[in-house]
Amino acid sequence: MDNFKTRQAQLAERSVFLNRILFSSLAILLLGGLIISRLIYLMVIESDELSLRSVNNTLRTQSIPAPRGLIFDRNIEVIAENKPKFQLEMVPEQVNKLESSLMYLTELGILDENEISAIEQRVRRNYQFKSIVIKRDLNEREMAIFANNRMLLKGFDIKSRLTRNYPQNEIYAHVVGYMGSISSSDYERFDPVFYTGKEQIGKSAIEREYEHILRGVPGKRKLLVNVRGRVMDEIEKEAFTSGNDIILTLNSELQRTAYESMAEKKGSVVAMDPRNGEILAMISMPSFNPTAISLGLSQSDLDKLNRDKKKPLFNRATAGQYPPGSTVKPMLALGALDMGIVDSEYYLPCEGEFKLPNYSRPFRDWATHGSVNAKRAIQASCDVYFYETAVEMGIERMSTFLKKFNLGEKTKLDLGNEKKGVVPNQEWKRNNFKSKENQNWYLGETVIAGIGQGYMLATPMQLAYATSIIANRGFAFKPHILKQINLKDSDKVLKTESERINHVMNIDDKYWDIVFDGMNAVVNEQRGTAYGVFPENSDIAGKTGTSQVFSMDKRSGDDVPEELRDHGLFIGFAPINNPEIVIAVLVENGGGGRVAAAPVAEKMFSKFLEIRGKKVVQSN
Repeated sequence: MDNFKTRQAQLAERSVFLNRILFSSLAILLLGGLIISRLIYLMVIESDELSLRSVNNTLRTQSIPAPRGLIFDRNIEVIAENKPKFQLEMVPEQVNKLESSLMYLTELGILDENEISAIEQRVRRNYQFKSIVIKRDLNEREMAIFANNRMLLKGFDIKSRLTRNYPQNEIYAHVVGYMGSISSSDYERFDPVFYTGKEQIGKSAIEREYEHILRGVPGKRKLLVNVRGRVMDEIEKEAFTSGNDIILTLNSELQRTAYESMAEKKGSVVAMDPRNGEILAMISMPSFNPTAISLGLSQSDLDKLNRDKKKPLFNRATAGQYPPGSTVKPMLALGALDMGIVDSEYYLPCEGEFKLPNYSRPFRDWATHGSVNAKRAIQASCDVYFYETAVEMGIERMSTFLKKFNLGEKTKLDLGNEKKGVVPNQEWKRNNFKSKENQNWYLGETVIAGIGQGYMLATPMQLAYATSIIANRGFAFKPHILKQINLKDSDKVLKTESERINHVMNIDDKYWDIVFDGMNAVVNEQRGTAYGVFPENSDIAGKTGTSQVFSMDKRSGDDVPEELRDHGLFIGFAPINNPEIVIAVLVENGGGGRVAAAPVAEKMFSKFLEIRGKKVVQSN
């Protein structure tokens, strides 16, 4: 074809071709130079920084939750343990669209839509690189559904973790407490260094009070991962340290007896060893299942529990405040004897009512008792005797003396959330009422304070502690539930030391004898308010009590609505001359102390004597 082109045309084409080759060569050389320059820059100048980035992109540090310490009763029966469960976890920084991912989980039936806002709040409060628990205790169906949809849920995964389990369920709920997810307020109280975000934290009672002992120290492991986040290898590992086990003072046999005796009732039972302050049993009814709460209730179930009118989450033993009723009479009798207001031979006629000058209405007794002295007044729970005694004593002396039994003050039990009750006087009324008229103290208020009514309030725990002061004739030991700590990192055992506290000292023994005789007669002599409830000649001293809920209601028996019925109380100790146990029982809206509370106390004392008998046989 060149034969058809002129010589000039052929030279022109050759020139264009050579120019193109030259341009392409120069371009290639320039690009090659740029690439070589960039490589030299990256390899020489930025070598250290890029090496560090490479390590950070391929190495990931992961926290290992530490197993929580176990909780036992005094006989090493398990109260709280750890069980493996499968739970759904999420690493926030790996999730592309949090809200849509959570909604998708609700569509799959794994999450409840009401829980999404709470999860989003936890995500905002926690580190984005830390794993967060979305749901605990997944069942097989939920795990299968998640496995089939894993590719659409980046950042989510199922992990096997140890979760808290309470094998005795409701029996120990208010004493041991329950677990829950870590909140921002928890981090204010506890050091976040000890938590990975995957475990739970103690939310109430023993679990919360001894969180620093039960929780362990998390471990760490350094992982090699690829660009997709898949673990390729484990580089190094730092082992966790398990939490310490603790042993409580509680006796499961007594605890179970208290629970069964209070079935279908509202109220509380507290049993205590007056020789050292150990709490042997403590129950609040109705109760709840702490395992279910620890595993995570749905929001609707939690709301239902909180709205329950019977208040199953409320610990009546330490936070329930009730008029102590006639249970204060042994204390007031002791005070009257010591102050010289009455003596053992002083007999007061009881005609069923007491009148004050210038008061139109008499103060009625629950019965006509005839002529009674201090012992018989305790035995028959004669209100008239204590009406007159209260007037002679006056509210200031009465208040001062009752406070010596630690009434109106917290017992400082190692359980938390304790109320201190009320022992009223003139100053208390001035400080607690706004209007001048209501700030005045009236003599009629002194009268009803003499039988533990009016403004006076006490918790069942306070009544048990006050009874231990009576049982020891003036002193007591600080109440406690922790018996010992078994340290995991050594063979050491830390035991709780008993702390003696003197309360009502320098009282003549003959006055104590009168009080003991009166409380013995309550149980073992005719006309005693608990006579016939206990076996004959029981080595038990006690006192029944009834506190009015609504004194103006004239109806009685089954005609009175349950919420308006009187509370029944009983306090007591055994054996009489060398007390080893004190018991306080309160039954809300159960009627009188004899009908509602004394039968519960009888079962508790019988179980204690049975346990005590077994120990004697074993020691022989």
